[in-house]
Amino acid sequence: MTPNSFDIDTAKEIVGDARMRVLEAKARQDADNGIKDGMAHVKPEAGYWDRVVQSMELVVYDATYRKRLERIQRIKEKEKA
Repeated sequence: MTPNSFDIDTAKEIVGDARMRVLEAKARQDADNGIKDGMAHVKPEAGYWDRVVQSMELVVYDATYRKRLERIQRIKEKEKA
């Protein structure tokens, strides 16, 4: 198994709806500001399941961050045309 290779639907299910919304809002804001802060909440001393949840949170954050950057790029390209 490849680390952090989980699909977004599985990650969202494990993270839960409330936490997912917080992560997605932060990812969009970070993308708008040009920073990436997805690993700030990770605690290496956490137990196994906590690390799994943290990995899922990172999957959700990364997917949303990447999607927002792609949207920003499309808007820029559209403005040039």
